[in-house]
Amino acid sequence: MDKTFSSPARRHAWLLMLVAVASCSSQDLPFVAAPLPDASLARPYPGCTIVSVSPAEALPEEGGRGVRRALMRHEADCLPDFPQPSDWHEPYRITFEQEFSEVRQSPGGVDTWVGGETRFLDDSAGPRRQVEAATEGMGKNCALLLDKLQADAAPCITAIDPDTGRQFQAALDDFRAKLNFQINAHGETHLAAIRMGRDQFCLENWWQVQRQLEGRFDQCVVK
Repeated sequence: MDKTFSSPARRHAWLLMLVAVASCSSQDLPFVAAPLPDASLARPYPGCTIVSVSPAEALPEEGGRGVRRALMRHEADCLPDFPQPSDWHEPYRITFEQEFSEVRQSPGGVDTWVGGETRFLDDSAGPRRQVEAATEGMGKNCALLLDKLQADAAPCITAIDPDTGRQFQAALDDFRAKLNFQINAHGETHLAAIRMGRDQFCLENWWQVQRQLEGRFDQCVVK
C-alpha cells in the first residue's frame, strides 16, 4: 500500500490540497508579464547599421485598452540611403527610437511584439543652437565631394572644353553660395540627421549635373 495514504490525517491533507488547486481559476493565478522586446527586434533606418541597442522600457498602456507598449532606443552608423562613391566613409552616429505594441494571440498562443516606424530620437527639448550650413551644417561627405569636384573634375572638364569648364565652375560656385544660411539644431542627433540629409541632397544634385555632361567628359566624372 502507498505510504502516502497510510494514515487518515495524511489522506485528509492530500485531499484538501487537491480541492484547493482544483478550485483555483485562471483569474486567481498571478499575471506574469511577457518579456519586453529584445534587441533582435530593433529595425535599422535605411542606410544605417545598428551598433548598440538599449534595453526596452515599458510605456503606459494606450487608451486604457490593456495593450502593452514599449520603447527601445538604438545607436547606428548611417550614410545616405543612395548609391555613394567608394571613398564616402564618414558615417554619422545617430540615436533612433522605435515603439512596440504587444499583439495578443488566441488562447494558447504566444503574444508577440510588433515594432512601429524607426525614427530619429526626439531631442527637441535639448538646447538649441545655430550652425552655419556651409561649415558645421554641411554634410561631411558632401564637403569631400565638393573638394574632389573642384580639384579634379573642374580642371579636367576645362582642359577638354573651356566653355563647359566655366559653366561647371559656375555651377559649383552657385551651389556653395546657396549654403550661406544658418540652421537651428536641437541636439546632436538632430544635427547629425540634418548633415546626413545634406549629404544625400548634395550627392543626388551632383550626380545629376555630371550625368548631363557629354560622353567626352566621362574621364572627368567623380565616382
